[in-house]
Amino acid sequence: MSQHNIANIRKARHYKFLRQVFWLGMTAFGGPQMHLNLFKRRLVDKNPYFSLETLKEVNAFCSVLPGPTSTQTISLLGWKKGGPRLAFFTLLAWALPGAITMSIIALSPKFLGTKNLVFIQPMVAAFIAYALISMLPWIRKSLTNYTILALVGLFGFLFNTPFIFPIALILGGFSSFLFNKYELSEMQVVEPKKIEWANLIVFGLIFFIIGGGGLFLAENPHYLKLSEPFVLFENTYRIGAISFGGGNTLAAMSYEQYVLFKPRLSPQEFNTGLGLLQALPGPNFNFMIYLNSLSIKTNGGTILYQLIGCLIGFVAVFLPGMLMVFFAYPLWNRIENNRNIRLSLDGIFAATVGFVFSAALNINSTFWHTTTSLTPEKIIGIGIFITTLALLYVRRIPTPFIVLFVLFTGYLFSN
Repeated sequence: MSQHNIANIRKARHYKFLRQVFWLGMTAFGGPQMHLNLFKRRLVDKNPYFSLETLKEVNAFCSVLPGPTSTQTISLLGWKKGGPRLAFFTLLAWALPGAITMSIIALSPKFLGTKNLVFIQPMVAAFIAYALISMLPWIRKSLTNYTILALVGLFGFLFNTPFIFPIALILGGFSSFLFNKYELSEMQVVEPKKIEWANLIVFGLIFFIIGGGGLFLAENPHYLKLSEPFVLFENTYRIGAISFGGGNTLAAMSYEQYVLFKPRLSPQEFNTGLGLLQALPGPNFNFMIYLNSLSIKTNGGTILYQLIGCLIGFVAVFLPGMLMVFFAYPLWNRIENNRNIRLSLDGIFAATVGFVFSAALNINSTFWHTTTSLTPEKIIGIGIFITTLALLYVRRIPTPFIVLFVLFTGYLFSN
């Protein structure tokens, strides 16, 4: 077979892979707690591009990095499938559907009224409960791993702080390395990838240049209005560069930055965006598109400047995480066959499932705590929870139709 034909076959396989990722980008509702389960369903079970072990190890590696873990995971899978170029297109295929929808909502905040979201909470509670139940069998069976899961879930539920994420990942990996004694299967030895130091240099340069620029503008308010897009880029890049723990940490950091420290949005506008986010597919980091666009609108910006705000939110929040993962993965590639590292990954993955357990406890406790008085709204909410859980188990109804059904039910109830 000629090299030309081999190249065409490779391109066709890459296009097929990107179609699967794009479908995930349009249908991956439920936040990061649900994403890994959906990745498994479409990229491991239905289309066996990767093994479950590969998916778990890539996710565990991305979990120890700052940035959007789901986005880093699927982009890195694209890299393993076809190199850096396919990784870039994988990122776009995954993130753009939700980003475009969020941009439309940000430019027209009444696109979805908050009343229509009245039953989003029970739907999300069911999504996360299903994700937890589905992911439990993925954990390598050992008392240590199950203990890590339980403790991370309980501490995450009791102590609502973003510091729990890096601490839990470090302790989970260290505990697994110390106490797990089971045998591991042999891994295929692969040629180490070239370390791209340029990615780390670019990451650091952008961080320090925009950080210095943001500090200068903060001390010179008379320049601030003309340079608002630059300041927003700095805020967004900084949040994306240091947000361990995914969307939950990003929400906490952005609330402090956009509502408390520099009040560009009201708490109600911020919470409305968070509510809308639950109804959208793809990465939760798309929330920065909404925040930056509304920040510019609050400052008197035109539609064109709001579109610039959307673009700033999309680029600045994903850029640091991608630069970091593309730098760190070749380093990881050189040590991933080490037994101690692989044992640590089992603990890190157990801690990741513990975060899902924590989210399930938080969201479900909030929902069920408010059902003590059985109003018509609460009765319908319980029905939505049970119906969503049943439909997810049946797997015959695509996720977007479940979300549309819940939104339509909220619309009928509110009118």
